[in-house]
Amino acid sequence: MSRRYALAFVRNLAQTGLGLLGLLMSVLLVAAATLVVPYLPAARAAKRLTDLGRRLAGRWGGVPVPVEHRPGPPVPQRRADGWYVHENELYRSPRLPAYLMELTWRGEDPALLREWTWLHLTPFAGGLATLAPPVLAGAGVGLGVLGLTGGAAPVVGSPPPALALAAGLALVVLGFAVAPLTLRLHAGWSRLLLQPSSQWSWWHRSGLARVLSRSSAATWHGAGLAGLGFAAFGGFLLNLLTLLLTWGGLSPQVSRLTRPLVSRYRRYVRAWAGVTIPEPYRPYPAPPSREGDGRYRVGRTLYDDRATAIRAQAYGWTLGDPAFWRDQLWMVTNPLLGMLGLVPAALVSVGLYGLVGQPLWWWPWAVPVGLFSGEWVTPWYIWYGVTHVAPDLAGIPGWTSALFGLVLAALGALLAPALLRLRLRYDRLLLAPTRSAELALRVRQLTETRADAVDTQAAELRRIERDLHDGAQARLIAVGLNLAGVERLIEEDPSAAQALVAQARQASATALTELRDLVRGIHPPVLAERGLPDALRAVALDSPVPVRVTGELPGRLDAPVESAAYFCALEALANASRHGGASTVEIDITHTGTTLRVTVADDGRGGADPARGTGLRGVRRRLGAFDGVLTVRSPVGGPTLVTVEIPCPLPG
Repeated sequence: MSRRYALAFVRNLAQTGLGLLGLLMSVLLVAAATLVVPYLPAARAAKRLTDLGRRLAGRWGGVPVPVEHRPGPPVPQRRADGWYVHENELYRSPRLPAYLMELTWRGEDPALLREWTWLHLTPFAGGLATLAPPVLAGAGVGLGVLGLTGGAAPVVGSPPPALALAAGLALVVLGFAVAPLTLRLHAGWSRLLLQPSSQWSWWHRSGLARVLSRSSAATWHGAGLAGLGFAAFGGFLLNLLTLLLTWGGLSPQVSRLTRPLVSRYRRYVRAWAGVTIPEPYRPYPAPPSREGDGRYRVGRTLYDDRATAIRAQAYGWTLGDPAFWRDQLWMVTNPLLGMLGLVPAALVSVGLYGLVGQPLWWWPWAVPVGLFSGEWVTPWYIWYGVTHVAPDLAGIPGWTSALFGLVLAALGALLAPALLRLRLRYDRLLLAPTRSAELALRVRQLTETRADAVDTQAAELRRIERDLHDGAQARLIAVGLNLAGVERLIEEDPSAAQALVAQARQASATALTELRDLVRGIHPPVLAERGLPDALRAVALDSPVPVRVTGELPGRLDAPVESAAYFCALEALANASRHGGASTVEIDITHTGTTLRVTVADDGRGGADPARGTGLRGVRRRLGAFDGVLTVRSPVGGPTLVTVEIPCPLPG
């Protein structure tokens, strides 16, 4: 029995130390997220620490903490040419794409915020429980020592030695006696914060949760974008040195290093703020071809060597692109906006975790110091320091600093969305395409989509011709041959003629079935008669996977649009059943007044990538003819969400 209480006492000390380590890790995690580069090692360490907290809660406190089972980060796949692809960029080694994939994977972890909250608050909440046994035992030992030595403690006066010894012994016994209970309380706190999000569904449905979530996201996402902006400023310095030292000769090579910083910033803006900033860069020109005199022309200059001509072309392409200079302007002005972006995070940190949290930070170190030294520090020690800097504030009670801290934190949370919108507006001003760049991009897209549409139509015609030639045409020829045989045998051998008639009837039925299948592949009759929702419901009835179709359209759409959306949904459904291993699929159809949106969600294994699969690439080409957009969200492990959006106002 005594061993159980002694072991629980030691475990309380270990949990207290783990809580302090978690607090330090939570601060380092925010700093690492701001600096971006060290974030992944910090996130791995924080994950190991929270997993240890889960295990100890069940092993020591008897309160098991369920873990959300989540597959690991995706692994970069090597292409046939030996390169690795990630977000339309090629890499020679799998290290960097693996790092970026894990960075995205950890950022999408639904337990990330809960785990950070546990790391940050456990010393103040669960730590209050686990620190109680050692504080009681320490106070008891101190009383006993003071009583035996005849010392006078400022807190308890000068008690008789026997009474001091008895009180000290009682406190020590009490400290050991409550140790198992405090361990269980700490484990309950860990379960409260670290349990899966499904247990908090009532909170997520509340309006307050949505407001706090938006403000918190704006606060810390703004700080993260500020960190990316500071990294981009380093890219500007590198470009500036290149221009000064090489007169721009190495700018094309250096631009390949700095431009991905801006591109990655765009991706984080889209992921964190839901704002898409298209890339305005000019397409890389085709390599110069040899002229009649054997030289290569770049602009108004001729070069004898092809490699020199290509370098000159890259030089002009880099420095002649207005987007390059707009990037430099954005990079050099980012520190100013970065400071603004850090204001909400600073206000929340100083107000909530500084002024409001003073008493929570105070007692773990101030109480032991006061008991043993007799020197007691005020719980409002931060405010005490402020009054030394500004003596005029000395008359204000220290406890009011907690209210002031709440005001600061609320001010930071209120400012965060507005400052984030200001930053995004400035980002769009410099990083989005100009009007002329948009027109050039639009012309290029129309050229590409027109070529894709022509190629797709030609391929479709060839498929129809091939299917007719190999299928219905061959059947009809067989019918004709059988009927010719019937003409010859009808008088000489009626039974043989009857058999040929049966064969002709069977061949004609088969040809009719193949023609119907061919027509269904071009434009299904149910789609023409009933519209898109009912056509997809008809497909759902024949699907090997249970499919639920929701949504209606306020009217009929143009036939080409309905056909494109229909076949795109079919391809997504086929991928879910054939490759995704899905057990259920949901198809939702909506129309916003200007855009048709079809979403196909499945609970399969995920991992769908339009860059690797020919089916999804075909869907993207089909949508390109309508200025449609295909969005695929399919992390490894699932679920998969395929969204098709086609601009199309309702007729009339």
